[in-house]
Amino acid sequence: MIVWLNGPFGGGKTTTAAELVALLPEAVVFDPEKMGEAIVPALSSIEPVPDFQDWRPWRELVVAALVSLDRYTDRTVVAPQTVVVEQYWDEIMSGLAAAGVVVRAFTLDSTPEEHERRIAGDTVTNATIEEIKLHEGAVVGWRRHRAPDYRAALPWLAERTAVIDTTLLRPAEVAKEIAGRVGLPVTPA
Repeated sequence: MIVWLNGPFGGGKTTTAAELVALLPEAVVFDPEKMGEAIVPALSSIEPVPDFQDWRPWRELVVAALVSLDRYTDRTVVAPQTVVVEQYWDEIMSGLAAAGVVVRAFTLDSTPEEHERRIAGDTVTNATIEEIKLHEGAVVGWRRHRAPDYRAALPWLAERTAVIDTTLLRPAEVAKEIAGRVGLPVTPA
């Protein structure tokens, strides 16, 4: 089974994924963003795009990787990745369904004010000064820039995923709710 965590950029998906894996002893995390990072060197000079998700190979590779991990590990695979383009979401979900992979998709939503608080309060650990500058500039800017895209996508995401309001919840609480909804045994605290 794939547990896909969608939501705004900087909204807490990766942190929730780590909490979820701590609760589910048989789960592993696969970050689809790493597929994007892997193909940037090969494709950026061939076809410049504003977001690696715009490359069809990214979507195809994500499907192939998740199908392979699902079959190879026979474990729950947690995939934290924002997808706000409906066509891309449909391509990925259709590819997984065609392969017979069960997907439980959740959208971790919060108020715009809470999302901004999370973006502003995000910290980088074990990073170089250059990485911190990049984080503060590019990543924070990207998250703020893409917030309207997420808000515009929320209506169709609400039709295709289970939306969880995380505004007042800590990531551990969100993870516990997801674990309960997917009905998997959790590690006792």
